[in-house]
Amino acid sequence: MSKLSPVDLSFLLLENPSRQMHMTAYQVFRLPPREKKTFIPKLLASYRSGPVAKPFNQKLKWLNQGVASWETVEPDLRYHVRHIAAPPPGEMRALSEIVSFLNSPLLDRSLPLWECYIIEGLEDDQFAIMVKVHHAMIDGMGAMKLFDQCIGRSATDKSMNSIWMPLDEPAKSRPRSGRSQAQSLLSRLGKLPRDLLHIGSGMADLGAQNLRLKSATGSLPFAATKTLFNNTANSSERRYGSCEIPLASVKALATATGSTVNDVLMTVIDHALHNYLEEHSATIKKPLVALMAMSVRSEAGEASGNQVAAELVPMGKPEADVAERLQQIQASVNQIKTRSAKLPVAVRQLYAMLLFGSTTLPDIAAAFRSMPSINLVISNMRGPQGQRYLAGAPMVAFQGCPIVPPGAGLNVSFVSVNDMICLGVGAAPDAVEDPYRLTQLILAAVSDLEKTALPKKQAARKAAAKSRRKAR
Repeated sequence: MSKLSPVDLSFLLLENPSRQMHMTAYQVFRLPPREKKTFIPKLLASYRSGPVAKPFNQKLKWLNQGVASWETVEPDLRYHVRHIAAPPPGEMRALSEIVSFLNSPLLDRSLPLWECYIIEGLEDDQFAIMVKVHHAMIDGMGAMKLFDQCIGRSATDKSMNSIWMPLDEPAKSRPRSGRSQAQSLLSRLGKLPRDLLHIGSGMADLGAQNLRLKSATGSLPFAATKTLFNNTANSSERRYGSCEIPLASVKALATATGSTVNDVLMTVIDHALHNYLEEHSATIKKPLVALMAMSVRSEAGEASGNQVAAELVPMGKPEADVAERLQQIQASVNQIKTRSAKLPVAVRQLYAMLLFGSTTLPDIAAAFRSMPSINLVISNMRGPQGQRYLAGAPMVAFQGCPIVPPGAGLNVSFVSVNDMICLGVGAAPDAVEDPYRLTQLILAAVSDLEKTALPKKQAARKAAAKSRRKAR
């Protein structure tokens, strides 16, 4: 039995019937040609048998004074793994509706906090696997790490693995002697006073910024402008939209502008958000503020639990064109990165908890509703690179359903999968009634930035189009 970390526990305490704190993602696969009738029954049988690994074999055990721990159990896989079929003809729009419906209910806290749905009957001989996992169990990067470990790299790999199944891992080497263990312990103890000093000085620095005694290196809590996106959920209803952006296009923009892929994507999201506000006659005079999660997970670390920090990122000015917006966001992100690099991970995680706490206050105290800390959440993850297969079935799509945060009704997440950026919008209908429209505005912002940053590419396209017209 192990106690939940404060960060893990916060995701449970923040949850209520109108604010789910589980993560959801789904992958779409195409059935192997010779197994169209047999594949799903075999997959269902495989997923409902065999052992279950940590953290998927753990359920909550509440202790006194709001403290919880994880208790190891044997999950009922017939409950956790479910099988449904999309109504004919199985269009992708129907899949979106199914996912939205399945994602609304809270996970049962008396059981391990995860569910899997195998959804068959999709068009073009496709099926989907949707997984709901509570954020208290694992963070997004940890989930992506497990997914990439269990999925096949070759069409000839016929194994039917899942993220809850144990994976073969190399045995960890043990210290050769008791003396080496003692030396390791002494080394950690020797670093403790220095770490405590770092934590104290780091929090003092952040406190000085909040008191305006030092210039801020990012946005401060309770300093965002209230917007349409701050209309929080009044029910469990959620709306989702998604789009795909070629990774090569984003990399070309990053190279041409001396920025990063993350900078470019934050820019086109920000530009689209301001255009969305303008369409709804809800423009603002100050930059939007995004809460951006940043992984502090090491490559060798285990996947369970949350290993994330977070920062408040001031975005571009409302009146900026897309090129100016990129420069402004790049400057904000670089300034935050410079500050964060000087702080220990413990300070960054503690600060993240304080930020999460500040975002909830507008939901529970009317006095804070006019002074939110954020307008939205933006998260960025690296997904599988290269074609992936499930027992010979090629993966053709990957999409997430972002968690709608407290204090705001909008979350935009993007995952790099192979040669595409898979971007998902999750929103409370009170904040964004049409996430699909927002994804279209994001794609339009990409085109606007290409026109500015890649003029030669645009000229080449025009020349090619002109030559095609002449050929006709």
